[in-house]
Amino acid sequence: MKKEKQTEEVEEKYTFLQKLLYLFIIPLLFTLVIVLGYLTYEGKNVFEVAQSFLPANEEMITNEEKKEEEDEASSSKQNESTNSQEIILLERQVSEKEREITKLVASLEEANSKIEDLEKQQQEIKSSTKELAKLYEGMSTKKAAQIMMELDEEMALLILNELSTSKTASILGQIEPEQAARFTELLADNE
Repeated sequence: MKKEKQTEEVEEKYTFLQKLLYLFIIPLLFTLVIVLGYLTYEGKNVFEVAQSFLPANEEMITNEEKKEEEDEASSSKQNESTNSQEIILLERQVSEKEREITKLVASLEEANSKIEDLEKQQQEIKSSTKELAKLYEGMSTKKAAQIMMELDEEMALLILNELSTSKTASILGQIEPEQAARFTELLADNE
């Protein structure tokens, strides 16, 4: 009699929630842990298996994933198209610049060849004026002065520059004073 009373008192000490926890929830959790451990041991992903039982969620997720993939694909296509357009524009600019460079190089080569031609002409003129100067050195000063009056002013100056100072002075003494003064000024400017 006493034992029955004690067990009733002990049973009355537990509330309904405690009984539910001890009798239902804890054994259920223990069973779930054992089942999950066994499935993991078998190599099955429990979460993937669980998703296969939820078709509505899967479709929503796949739709969202598809939208994200489409958005990414469209944005990447736009980026690729803008990048390809930029590349095309840059390639055109590069080719235009290359053409300009080739034109500039060609004009530079042409200018260099003109400079070389002019230098050759100057050397030829200088060598011919030296020969003429030798010729005038051998002439009489009166005859040389008469010829100088008939020559072009530039040619006369070139020849006078190549003559010796004594011959130049004697030739200038034979020509008209105004013309002699002009040649003297030009000779002074050249030096």
